[in-house]
Amino acid sequence: MSPEVASAVERLRGQGALSAEHAALFSRVARRELVSVNPELRVLLYGGILVAMAGVGLLVKQNFERMGPLAIAGALAVAAAGCLFWVARRSAPFSWRESPAPHFAFEYLLLLGVLLVGADLAYVEAKFTPLGDAWPWHLFAAAVVAAFLSVRYDSRIVFSLALTTFAAWRGVSVMLLEKAFWSGTDAASSLRANAIGCGVVFLLLAAALVRLDRKAHFEPVAIHAGWILVLGALMSGLSGDTPAFGLLLLLVGAGVGVFAFRHARFSLFVLGVLAAYAGLSALLLRTHPGDAGAALWFALSSLVVLGGLLAAHRRLKEAA
Repeated sequence: MSPEVASAVERLRGQGALSAEHAALFSRVARRELVSVNPELRVLLYGGILVAMAGVGLLVKQNFERMGPLAIAGALAVAAAGCLFWVARRSAPFSWRESPAPHFAFEYLLLLGVLLVGADLAYVEAKFTPLGDAWPWHLFAAAVVAAFLSVRYDSRIVFSLALTTFAAWRGVSVMLLEKAFWSGTDAASSLRANAIGCGVVFLLLAAALVRLDRKAHFEPVAIHAGWILVLGALMSGLSGDTPAFGLLLLLVGAGVGVFAFRHARFSLFVLGVLAAYAGLSALLLRTHPGDAGAALWFALSSLVVLGGLLAAHRRLKEAA
């Protein structure tokens, strides 16, 4: 209970600044008789979608011979169309700005519809192979569909799905469709180059969203996806013979951390700090400190990093 807030509510009601109805509501909140379960409901909805998609896969597997591929593909299409039709009927008019969801389950039914579209495309490709050896293009098609629907219906969850599907398309294409183009490099280097390229594209997209003021609230999704790809690609090179990737990871991670701290973006700050720590640790291990030295480094440095993150979180929270 918050006595100060409760007394302030009563004072405002006595002054006529609050109606009796609003004062009663705020008093319940101050006495903690009214507690929001919004985060819990969102987790349940997201978990329900995952369970539903797992159920779809199990249903297809167990009833393939009885229903036939055409019936299964049609059923998936009908289910996806049903979800998207409900979303279209409930949606607000299109806007480049952020718009509130008209229904609590709106974004999650949109996500379910997009996932069903992707599952249907994958099933059709697996059973009928319309694209043949060029089947990775169905990932590109799924990414385009998800991107369009995320912008139209203002969904950051679906936008993140579009970005990850696009990155997956690039990775699969490198291995299957573009072998001749990447013949001069090994598979790991090709994948690394494409991951960095995708990350840079996502970072440019994030900057463009803000600069053009078009779905600017999607920017955190794009910038996090971009840096995860770039830093992850650099981290994948730590096991090689050259220390360049460790040095690059240290410098880029530190730069991301400084940028994020200046702009009070703690999650991005954590990403940068952990990347810089990984790069620094990789460089240290190249000096062959021995088992005892390595154990001592990780025991002490991990505590320092954890303490630094806690201090930075407190500092950013106070500044906000």
